[in-house]
Amino acid sequence: MNEQDQTDNQETVDAADTEQYGYADYTAEELLEQAQSNAQATIMATALFIHQKGISLEEWATALGTTFALAWDDTRSWEAGEFLDAILTNLRSLGATVLSAQLGVDHAEATTIGFPSMDLCVLFSIDPALVARFNEATRVLATKVGLTWEWRRSRDRMYYTVRRAGT
Repeated sequence: MNEQDQTDNQETVDAADTEQYGYADYTAEELLEQAQSNAQATIMATALFIHQKGISLEEWATALGTTFALAWDDTRSWEAGEFLDAILTNLRSLGATVLSAQLGVDHAEATTIGFPSMDLCVLFSIDPALVARFNEATRVLATKVGLTWEWRRSRDRMYYTVRRAGT
């Protein structure tokens, strides 16, 4: 069999596999939704495992934040709104929806839903409060760039506040 015949044969096999299984039929939007669910499920499973092993979720979140902080530029001053905008982008990539945001220079606030996903929390039998502790990782990032970070959860909503240190 020559090289062209092998290529033609491979294309035929690939087309047959696609028709049989359909993995290639998903739209980018469907794949994004799947990726968001998978990311949240990974965070949930990790938080649950750590909690069940008696490891501090605060310590876990701080370790995550310390690792994530390696990618953040601390050579310049960050505005509160600029920082929260970046965090909201990350949260949206996990499936959160921003309900409101005020992104000021010295003070920024936002309200989101969707992270943690209440449906996934029910499915995995995990308390959303444990999953929400993932938000503590952001405290390390905020501190690195001269900001303060606060968050709180009320039912399915998350509330975030960022301030320039000293304001």
